[in-house]
Amino acid sequence: MNIYIAGKTVVALLYPLFKAVQVYDINNNVVISSAQKFMSGIGELLETFSSLEFIRYRDYVFFNKQRLKYEIDSYSNLQFMNTQLKALNIKSITFKRGVTQQEVIDFANIFKEDRASFQKLLGEKNFQHIAIELLKTEKEPEEPIENGQMTKRTYFKALKVTKNLMQNLWTGRPVDVKSSRRVIYGLVDSISRDEFGILALTTIKNFDEYTFNHSLNVGILALALGQRIGLDRKNLARLGTSGILHDIGKVEISKELINKIQKLTDQEWETLKLHSNYGVREILKTRGLDETSMFAIAVAYQHHWNYDGTGYPLREKEDEPTLFSRIVRICDSYDAMTTARGYQPVPYLPHFALRVIWSNQNRLFDPILAKVFTQLLGIYPVGSCLELSNGEIGVVMRQNPSAIDMPNVKIVVDSNNNKIDGRMVDLASHTEIKIIRPTYPQIYGVNPAAYFL
Repeated sequence: MNIYIAGKTVVALLYPLFKAVQVYDINNNVVISSAQKFMSGIGELLETFSSLEFIRYRDYVFFNKQRLKYEIDSYSNLQFMNTQLKALNIKSITFKRGVTQQEVIDFANIFKEDRASFQKLLGEKNFQHIAIELLKTEKEPEEPIENGQMTKRTYFKALKVTKNLMQNLWTGRPVDVKSSRRVIYGLVDSISRDEFGILALTTIKNFDEYTFNHSLNVGILALALGQRIGLDRKNLARLGTSGILHDIGKVEISKELINKIQKLTDQEWETLKLHSNYGVREILKTRGLDETSMFAIAVAYQHHWNYDGTGYPLREKEDEPTLFSRIVRICDSYDAMTTARGYQPVPYLPHFALRVIWSNQNRLFDPILAKVFTQLLGIYPVGSCLELSNGEIGVVMRQNPSAIDMPNVKIVVDSNNNKIDGRMVDLASHTEIKIIRPTYPQIYGVNPAAYFL
């Protein structure tokens, strides 16, 4: 069993035990049965790994240095683990060889307590084979993952490749989609390593290069959503490629029409809608066609098909969009709504764009994917500008997976309306500070993307 699967297995075994001691006495059969299943499950793992270590860092949980991902089938288990580790100020928990069933039950029994009670009881217990390391301060522990510079390099390298690919198509030069494979896998690795870090960079919105930024951002959003639903690395690479190429057909449409500020005429709108058809043709023209290209062709053609059967191009009643197309449908809409363009100089607030997606599930969007996407981005997505109850303005820097309505924010405007390079505030910990409302950063002269660069 690999490290990642082992980690998911241990969390899945711990979760029912932790829940059982919240309801029953430690001598109850439900608790004992849960502990027995845990001991049985970790027996072979301890022979393989010698110790089972969990570390919490930046709302990620690592098992033996491997980050555990928030996926549909394990979300509740991991969310609970993350929430309790944070609440109890625990840096790490390590189960060692020789751990006994009684030790596990006793530990689960104090894990349910509040921070003060937990630390008091921890001092009274003598766990021989369970090591608990507390954070000495409220600051995060030393980062067990590569620093954000690698994520930034991956993003801008991918942006350069995306730009070159589309410019080559615009000028009729040959394009080899296979040549971008290394960049795509770099994005897949970035999503796996630091999901929130790479998502933060999708707040970069370059008005003059909208097509390139939009294509890459849709690819990244699609990768993050694909990871959440459990796609493997190969299919994530296919999905990321498809997301980046979804609008490739626009290279056959004049830039004047694409960038037109005034409302489109009916004829212009019909012309623009042809980009879905043109996308198929453009991908077929590329060199090195392979299975990934076929997935990209389907997405280029179908990404404006709605969940209820409407949309364009017209389709037969029995035709259904692929999973990748349904994913890109959501990501394309979200990034388009939250980006300023000629005909949309004031974009939707990220919070409101998510509400639009949520309210149109079952009609425009796959309802399950819409729910997972909202869970992924949080109620207030990264880059959102929030008015707080203490009069300050904060930019959302990271999500709290265990509290998606209480993100981590950086204070950028003080209570006297002065722009500042302020402190970080975890709203899940500082519950005395409430979110009043999302607000437009332009009002305060704030560019959220600047804080991620």
